[in-house]
Amino acid sequence: KPILAVQREATRVPGPLGAAGRELAAVLGPHFTRENEIALPPLGLLAALAAGEKPAGMEEALAMSDALRNELPRMLQEHTKIRAATEKLRVVAQKEKASAYEQFAEELALHARTEEEVLYPAAILVGDVIRARLSAK
Repeated sequence: KPILAVQREATRVPGPLGAAGRELAAVLGPHFTRENEIALPPLGLLAALAAGEKPAGMEEALAMSDALRNELPRMLQEHTKIRAATEKLRVVAQKEKASAYEQFAEELALHARTEEEVLYPAAILVGDVIRARLSAK
């Protein structure tokens, strides 16, 4: 299941597990929204840029990449909060033997690491490549 679908389910579970799910949702929702606005769209140009092309939408992607570069410290601070809420959910899920939510928490932690180590840097590099291509006109 997609991350957001499982996360939404977790918010509806009664008791401590649901409380942990809602706590995670409070930090995850706004963060995912901003990622979808500035971090993920530039990655859509990655293959074309790697092929040496000048795809449509480069100026918009450059603005998004620049916004990500500027907001990266805050995005990483949000990851710290997300990691803490995710670990809390994992511990509660383990205690309640809710293995699906425990697995979800582990997958979300891996997802955050992948963003930090691969996706965010790649989106920023997309902006650098675009800037170089646009200045080489």
